Amino acid sequence: MFLDTLSELWIWQLLGRLHPLIVHFPIGALVIAFFLEMLTMGGKRPDLRSGIRWLIYIGAGTALGAAIVGLMLAYGGNYSESTIFYHRWGGILTVVLSLSACWLLYRAETRDTRKDLNIYRGALAATVLVLTVTGHFGANLTHGSDYLTSVLPWNYETLSDDEFTELVEEVNQHREMGTLAETHKTKLNVGVRRIFAQTCYRCHDSNEAEGGLVLNSEEAVMKGGDDGPIIVPGEPGESELMRRLTLPEGHDEVMPQKGSSLSASQIELVRTWIEVGAPWSDEEVETFREAPMALYKPELPETGSDLENPIDKFTDAYFKEHNISWPEPVDDVTFMRRAYMDVIGLMPSPEELQAFVDDSSPNKRDRLIDSLLGRKHAYAQHWLTFWNDLLRNDYTGTGFITGGREQITDWLYDALYNNMPYDQMVRELANPNERSDGFIRGIEWRGAVNASQTTEMQAAQNISQSLLGTNLKCASCHDSFVSNLTLNDAYSFAQIFSDSAIAIQRCDVPTGDTAKASFVYSEELGDVDSEASLEKRLEQLAEVIADEQNGRLYRTIANRYWELLMGRGLVEPVDNMDNIPWSQEHLDWLAADLIDHKYDLKYLLSTILKSRTYQLPSVGMSEEEAGSEDYVFEGPLRKRMTAEQFADAVSQVAAPFYFSVAYDPYETPPAEADWIWFNTTENGRRSQPAPGMYYFRHQFDLPGSREVDVANMLVTVDESYKLYLNGTMVGQGDDWRRVERLDVTEYLRSGRNVLALEGENGGTIPNPAGILLNLKIQFTSSDDSLVVTSNENWKALQDTPAEGWETLDFDDSEWGAVRAFGTSAGSDHWGQLLGFTHDTSHQMDFVRASLVENNDFLKEMGRPTRENVITNRQTEATLLQALELTNGEKLNEVMARGAERLINEYGTATNRMIEHLYLTAYGRSPSETEEKILSEKLSSDPRREAVQDLLWALVMNPEFQLIY
Repeated sequence: MFLDTLSELWIWQLLGRLHPLIVHFPIGALVIAFFLEMLTMGGKRPDLRSGIRWLIYIGAGTALGAAIVGLMLAYGGNYSESTIFYHRWGGILTVVLSLSACWLLYRAETRDTRKDLNIYRGALAATVLVLTVTGHFGANLTHGSDYLTSVLPWNYETLSDDEFTELVEEVNQHREMGTLAETHKTKLNVGVRRIFAQTCYRCHDSNEAEGGLVLNSEEAVMKGGDDGPIIVPGEPGESELMRRLTLPEGHDEVMPQKGSSLSASQIELVRTWIEVGAPWSDEEVETFREAPMALYKPELPETGSDLENPIDKFTDAYFKEHNISWPEPVDDVTFMRRAYMDVIGLMPSPEELQAFVDDSSPNKRDRLIDSLLGRKHAYAQHWLTFWNDLLRNDYTGTGFITGGREQITDWLYDALYNNMPYDQMVRELANPNERSDGFIRGIEWRGAVNASQTTEMQAAQNISQSLLGTNLKCASCHDSFVSNLTLNDAYSFAQIFSDSAIAIQRCDVPTGDTAKASFVYSEELGDVDSEASLEKRLEQLAEVIADEQNGRLYRTIANRYWELLMGRGLVEPVDNMDNIPWSQEHLDWLAADLIDHKYDLKYLLSTILKSRTYQLPSVGMSEEEAGSEDYVFEGPLRKRMTAEQFADAVSQVAAPFYFSVAYDPYETPPAEADWIWFNTTENGRRSQPAPGMYYFRHQFDLPGSREVDVANMLVTVDESYKLYLNGTMVGQGDDWRRVERLDVTEYLRSGRNVLALEGENGGTIPNPAGILLNLKIQFTSSDDSLVVTSNENWKALQDTPAEGWETLDFDDSEWGAVRAFGTSAGSDHWGQLLGFTHDTSHQMDFVRASLVENNDFLKEMGRPTRENVITNRQTEATLLQALELTNGEKLNEVMARGAERLINEYGTATNRMIEHLYLTAYGRSPSETEEKILSEKLSSDPRREAVQDLLWALVMNPEFQLIY
């Protein structure tokens, strides 16, 4: 593309990097102008008017310049779409508002009216407000999303006081008994270093070193800072460190300066450590907790009850420990809807629901789970959403245009459809084949990238996060502040994926060292041969990671599946598996049981789904409450539908959301055809066709010696059409998403035939239009067939043709050419219509949202862009989602089509319509009050608007959107 070429030029990149400089001009000018304008309120200080005018003009002009170079910087840099979206559009809106303020100021000064002056002031205030918000998003880009909130005292991690108090008491007891043992000195030193790591490293590690003070090694601690030593071993009263720690909060020299002060027990621990001589352990100390790597299957507890599922036995012991009584399981309707949504992402049909409720078998719930897990396509299409998020896989987005990114959808879908063993999945991701190498390949960003975003480092980060529940991103720049991982660990892991030596960089500054290939958990699990070839290293890595001794791998996936079904993980956050689980027994048993059953993920699901624990009533809880360390499990959390689940559910209740797929899960390819239309040009260049009527013809020969058995046609046109075969109209339509299937056998003749089509391109401005047609003629004498398709051999005319244009004898020699805009297998505008096939044996009722490209509706409902690994989506509703659900164009269009469908299907039988909708949407019949209100609303002759209102009311209800 032209812009891709430009973005590689040095002058483009140089101008883009001027954005941080230029952007401060409009910030200063417009903000000062706003405050000066406030000083003129009430007619005061008119002498400021001239200065304000120039500030507004300068601010608007520089805002325009900053926006232009900012767009250049964004296009040529390594910024993800999801991060920069709001900053980009905020900048553009700032330009529009500031230019509007200029014009409004000019008008106010020309007309000299108070009303015009107040309108201008309102525009200026809006400009400054948007500018402020835009600046905030800009700071997020350069400093991180927690740029403001990270310095708030309540956002600092705190250490438990109890353990430090106990440690001080233990040390003092042993000191009274005599000489302090080395083990206690080590414990004391480890405690102090943990305090340093979580409260002091922000300012005093190797990367920051404020005041020349570094606290991450014995040599640095004993050396002190620019003002000299901070510790006098054995003399806490003479140690500068103790003086700083005990100063009152708010003092200029108190330590730490940022975040909360140390607690009394923490200060006492540091004082005791100095008093005993400030010993330093030579052993490598784990400052942060690390989960054990080894995995042992816990013994099942004795429950003394009729509980058979192992999960329930552990839950029973947990409930007894927390004095919780077992609630009654949910009813059949709630269970069925929950299980359907969790396993295949769809709602049960009224017929399926009634059959299940009427079934009196005691094991019907287990049989339902087995049945759902056996619906291979429905299962794969639902779980594709989770795995696409987890493996950073998508159909379009950053990197695809330039070839710097590859999707793994085909491999992933097959793995889900065939229930590939999890250890094999991991092996094929770490040591990929051609179908699965997109995962570790990452994204090759355009332009310069920092060292933590090279493809090799991405591979290390993605495997660590997705498969091992470890955040390696912090350690990719410097030693981690939140784990024991170091910069060397990250680069050593990344080196495994590189065929050349990687220079280690700390915060983008070379250290002078190069990395040696090594697995991040090599001490516990084994390592790769750093001298081996890249291919051999990947082969070794795959075996090390997937080994059954890697308890971290199997605990991580067990925890993720538990979180998906129960709404909250056994360990939270799910990407920090070093945190303490609320039930270690549940976690270890599930992980070990997965290994015992040959890494069968469906078996893991089945075990959880068939438990009484899964069937408990749901619990309403906020994200903050669910993430608390004080969380106590009482049942599954109430969940909100994902974006994909919501779109699919609306498709079931109203009308299909989507008709085209980005990935076709079925082996049968679409019928062959090209999207064609009149070859429109403007100034000698191809252009979009203008609205209006267009006419098309195509002639083909049918051998007279062969008898036709059947001739079936697939046809659709954007926007509407009438189709003629040999002068007879055989079909018409006005919705390109609906593929018409026509039997045209009787209209064919031996020898020459002609297809003629009158197509209309709607709208008011030039826009895409197209014909997609496939005619398959089957002969009786053999399996041979003749296929006629829309292609560039057709002829077209933009002007109204003479009478008889649709007949065979018409002279079309003066007609013009057509142009192809894509094929039935895929096009930029129409995608791949799933219904465009003569083989209907595997046709879905509608296109599942997991199979379509990301779009505005799905983004606003929470589907990520997948430029990074996504392991948690926001579950609480946002303002943007509320606006989309109440005023969104896409949802409104689906509701309108749904109302039309229901009226055509039920006519005046409104009671049957209401009953069917309630059973589909909620799994229940309407109450007497609901039925009475709706019957009066719809009357005996329902209007489309009334039915549409009913659909809106159904899908806006939390009973529809929540999974209970």
